[in-house]
Amino acid sequence: MDEKVGEVYEAFHGKLVGSFPMKMHVCNVLSNMPDEITNFVTGNCWFIGSLDDAWAFTFTGNDLKNQHLIFLSDELLIQDDYQIHHSIAHEIGHVMLNHRNAILLHQTKGEIKKQEKEADDFARTYGF
Repeated sequence: MDEKVGEVYEAFHGKLVGSFPMKMHVCNVLSNMPDEITNFVTGNCWFIGSLDDAWAFTFTGNDLKNQHLIFLSDELLIQDDYQIHHSIAHEIGHVMLNHRNAILLHQTKGEIKKQEKEADDFARTYGF
């Protein structure tokens, strides 16, 4: 494991929940971003994916209080590395750009489209 990737992994303090490949993809993406983004994300975000040895898991409200939750599907993780990394960087973009969740807050199609473009632009800024 690359030293920077290992540092990112350690900084999550257990907030990467999923398969080892999923964890490594997240850490690889963040290792290519500026320290201020990496520090914010490792301190304020959980990444959740499927576990090889568990069908389900539970979090309490205290686990996620004032935190962001990013879910990465098994279907994403079978794509090529570029698509996986772009999707992870895109979701980090939503967090860093303070986008609102369209599920909890009514937004127009135009607002959603604008946020999706901004998140894609964010990902492209870091080569994804």
